[in-house]
Amino acid sequence: MAAVTVFVDDAVLGRLPAVCVKNGTWTNDRLTFTQDVGGRAGLGVAWLLVLAGPLGWIGLFIIAATRQNNELLTVTLPYSEAAHLRLRQALRARSQAMWVMMGALLGALVSLLFRTTDSRLLALALAVVVTGALIKSIMEANIVKNAMVRLSLDASRRWVTLSGVHPDFEAAIHQDRRQFSNTPLN
Repeated sequence: MAAVTVFVDDAVLGRLPAVCVKNGTWTNDRLTFTQDVGGRAGLGVAWLLVLAGPLGWIGLFIIAATRQNNELLTVTLPYSEAAHLRLRQALRARSQAMWVMMGALLGALVSLLFRTTDSRLLALALAVVVTGALIKSIMEANIVKNAMVRLSLDASRRWVTLSGVHPDFEAAIHQDRRQFSNTPLN
């Protein structure tokens, strides 16, 4: 996959060539993405406060409640129906794997409460299901990551870099630039 830098107004307004960013095929379809570009996606090392007990939990809650909202960027990109279908299927499969994992984990914990041999065997079987669902969710998260376009703003906030795009989309962007650079400005 490639990366291309475009003017932020073109990305926000969807003024990009009609070439799918993921497939490289011609398309009239568009998809709007909203992504955090502020660089402060999580709480970082503040999660270590969980280890400090109840006072740390209160501190973590205060930090989480008072931190500023992240900077979001919403862009409209040419996205074919096939690429959008792949993205939706990967998101759905990841979500299903997570639900199976949580359900099996809860079932394993409940079965351990009964303290019988059968319930322990059931807990062991459910632990295997949890492991399989965890592996499946990690694989699907990787597929989702590859199906998405990653956005990053430069320091001037005038240019956005689209990463994970198809090389044909990158070529179409460069072709548009050459086309517009040859026309005289009025």
